[in-house]
Amino acid sequence: MRVLLAGWFSFDEVIATVGDELGADVVAGWLTDLGIDHDVAWAPYPERGVDWRDVDPADHTHLVFVSGPLTDRPLLRELTGAFTGVQRWGVNVSVVEESARTLFDRVWERDAAGLARPDLAVEGPEPEVPVLAVAFTPVQGEYGERSQAERVRGAIAEWLADRALPWFELDMDLFEKPHARRPAQVEALVRRADVVVSMRLHALVLGLEHGRPVVACDPISGGAKVTGQATALDWPLVVPAEELTAEVLDAALQRCPSGALAEQVRAAGERGRAGNARARAWFEEQLAS
Repeated sequence: MRVLLAGWFSFDEVIATVGDELGADVVAGWLTDLGIDHDVAWAPYPERGVDWRDVDPADHTHLVFVSGPLTDRPLLRELTGAFTGVQRWGVNVSVVEESARTLFDRVWERDAAGLARPDLAVEGPEPEVPVLAVAFTPVQGEYGERSQAERVRGAIAEWLADRALPWFELDMDLFEKPHARRPAQVEALVRRADVVVSMRLHALVLGLEHGRPVVACDPISGGAKVTGQATALDWPLVVPAEELTAEVLDAALQRCPSGALAEQVRAAGERGRAGNARARAWFEEQLAS
């Protein structure tokens, strides 16, 4: 017995969803537990798995189409038609058109007329990687040719994608048409992250203020305000623009969730608050003079 797992992710012509892949992961897990050999048919663009158009149907006993709508579409007819000699099953599918049901020998619907069942993605594995809040910065013209913001941003974006890291962007601008952005919104997001990756001074500060380790990436050759602020807070995890590579980011991130920097995170927050106290004392002195 050998199973070919397919889904809408098996076609270049369709952009599948994360839920489609999670459903396939669950079924692949079942097959692994049962000791059944299987392949996953991916579209060529993700560059993984097998292309079902290159597979010899005689090498498989079952075609299992996982997740998504079951509609009577040419793509689905092409796939099932290529595997007429094997058992064809639809699993975790929404039967939108009853005529599509006839393309399969057996169907486990997640929903159909008068029927609803839990989606397989509810059983997905618990992610073990940290969630990153990432603050990019635009090119800062005041630094002239020293600004490496575009290259640094591109390198970070490629690293996030290549490592399949879960992340969201921390936008530090006060206004995003047509709505204003409030500091409390940004701070709440920082607190939801495990690690902050920042090209910006204030995302570095907010990360440490809220007890999050920060990978500070200075976008200015020779170092500028990001490096200066890290120095003021005695924060060690600074990546200069000239040294930023995927491998350097890997090493920096590895230090963050381990707890090894917990004391330095705490001390940086205290150093910042002490600095504010000194600034206030100076301000009051100036007012009194």
